[in-house]
Amino acid sequence: MSRKRVAIIGASGLVGQRFCQLLSNHPFFDEPDLFAWERSGNRKLEEILRVPSNTISDSLLEKHITLMDAGRINSGKYDAIFSAIPSSTDNNIELELLKSGNRIFTNSSTNRMLDTVPIVVPEINSEHMEMFRDQKGYIIANGNCSTIGLAIPLKPLLPLEPEHIEVTTMQALSGAGYPGVPSLDAVSNMVPFIESEEEKIQRELPKVLGALNGNKITPRNIDMGVTCTRIPVREGHTEAISVRFSRNIENEDISGLLSGFRAYPQANRLPSAPSQPIIVSGSEYRPQPELDLWNGTPERARGMAVTVGRIRKTGKYLRFVTLSHNTVRGAAGASVLNAEIAHSRGLL
Repeated sequence: MSRKRVAIIGASGLVGQRFCQLLSNHPFFDEPDLFAWERSGNRKLEEILRVPSNTISDSLLEKHITLMDAGRINSGKYDAIFSAIPSSTDNNIELELLKSGNRIFTNSSTNRMLDTVPIVVPEINSEHMEMFRDQKGYIIANGNCSTIGLAIPLKPLLPLEPEHIEVTTMQALSGAGYPGVPSLDAVSNMVPFIESEEEKIQRELPKVLGALNGNKITPRNIDMGVTCTRIPVREGHTEAISVRFSRNIENEDISGLLSGFRAYPQANRLPSAPSQPIIVSGSEYRPQPELDLWNGTPERARGMAVTVGRIRKTGKYLRFVTLSHNTVRGAAGASVLNAEIAHSRGLL
């Protein structure tokens, strides 16, 4: 496969810097050009770094961040643009870039629910990208960080016919961006509400698990309840999930269904794809962010596996706990793997 020319917009934020990590020395993509808003313009990446420098090439650390402007970005003639633009911004630069035929892989929630934008979780619905087979420009979104951690273990359970899902998230501070939650709200505390987060999961999951019909996605009908909380953990979203099925599932090998799950990224050995996307822990005390956050092999896929533990079956009910890396699997890593899929499908 030919190498592709890429850029990162919103490169100065935490997710933008995760993109820098994951695209550094990438086998498919050239070293990315970096764009951000005024406060970071014309500064070197190393001057604003908040992730470990040893994970980024020296040449990328030395690269200057260019002031973000649609015309300037268009002139780069990029094969793919990775977007870490905060959803709170009023400037919808993604739609501006789309008008010029750019291919955008975004972590932002701004355009996720547009009919023309699929929410792709790599192991679940990469076929949704085919809606762009005859189209030059497009936006492909990854889901909310908690939606991804929920959707991946649900996928292999769908043949058992889930009727109702309840999920309570315990989300890391970094999910709020940098600098995140004020320290006086976070230390020795738990915040039982995250604005818009519950609604995002309830809107996004049916779209992710939906079916592609022509150029439109028909959402899956899902009955669910969601509670989102913020806890004093730097990185790693934990979720306590309860699923009610249409029949008794006590004799089902749930651990085997989860740990044996593989999909398109694994079959095609894509660089950022974990060889085992769902890792099942046999310990009653796992998963834990301190111990399981960076699960996933090979090295480029560290942090891309979802860890599942505390599996309990009672009649029609299944209960378990998941952990996913919110800024890797739940953000930048998801977009990079989506771009790898698009490259392998001939969509770049």
